[in-house]
Amino acid sequence: MAHRPIAVRIARGFGLVLLGLALAPSAATAVRAQAYPTRPVKIIVPAAPGGALDTIARILAQKVSQQAHQQFFIENKPGANWIIGMDATAKSAPDGYTLLFIADSGLTVIPFISSHMPLDPLKDLEPISPVTTAPFVLLVNPSLPVKSVADLVAYARAHPGKLNHGSNSATTILVSELFKQQAKIDFVDINFHGASEAIAATQAGTTQMCFVDLGSATGAIQSKTLRPLALTSPQRYPLAPDIPTFVESGLRNVAATSLTLVMGPRNIPRDIVKKLGVDFRTALNDPDVAARLRSMGQVVDDASAAQTAKDLVSTARQWQVLIKERNIQFGH
Repeated sequence: MAHRPIAVRIARGFGLVLLGLALAPSAATAVRAQAYPTRPVKIIVPAAPGGALDTIARILAQKVSQQAHQQFFIENKPGANWIIGMDATAKSAPDGYTLLFIADSGLTVIPFISSHMPLDPLKDLEPISPVTTAPFVLLVNPSLPVKSVADLVAYARAHPGKLNHGSNSATTILVSELFKQQAKIDFVDINFHGASEAIAATQAGTTQMCFVDLGSATGAIQSKTLRPLALTSPQRYPLAPDIPTFVESGLRNVAATSLTLVMGPRNIPRDIVKKLGVDFRTALNDPDVAARLRSMGQVVDDASAAQTAKDLVSTARQWQVLIKERNIQFGH
């Protein structure tokens, strides 16, 4: 019996050692997250400098750098429908020091229109934080005798082959095809390099209408050189409350928005992903950042990263089905 207390003390001591070992990873995780980042963080933008995607990324990176007291810098890697930048991110070390800033079309459209895809974006990349969202707007030349989507549909049916649409991206081609499908009308798509070209062609009458992002359309709407008919947002958009939606026009399924988001390669430690999510959300809640984004026709998206991941899968499925059903061909 004299030895029993010693055995109990030894057992209790061993239990404390095990408890310490169990807690050690959690403590190490907390320390790692608190210390991150200890060096500059690269954000890859898979587009050329100067465009909307690049501009939004730089606004965000500047604010996060100030908060984190560490540089978040932009590296532009344009080319191959954003695939070069996506692939570089997916193949980078999953340590939180290489991130990607991209629009959702790179993840939900590009995989279905590219003959060579070295990655599966929705599997090899993961959302860290949604950033902004914006709808597309259907603009028409004022000479067209239509004031609403219903008017345009009636005109297209009465004048088959007379309407041309100015497409300017894979997504606007898909939105155009979705409109044709849901309204049971047809018109010719003419492809242009960028929204500005599509807008100019519609202003000149080369095309009679175009789907473009709202930010690009603002000048033409304000100058009244083009008439906005409807937005592709599910409900009225706060930055353009006077423009109706396709849903209101009776075409409930003509809905599409452009989402920008921060992503990283799979398997970044959860604690770092969580910290990044908080840091980006804090930056987006800054009034100056929000105002600068609104001036571009963008509003801050407040969805969670988990919800964004689900939405991306759903959107990708929608476009995949449409491409197959409509036998949509994209030039390369």
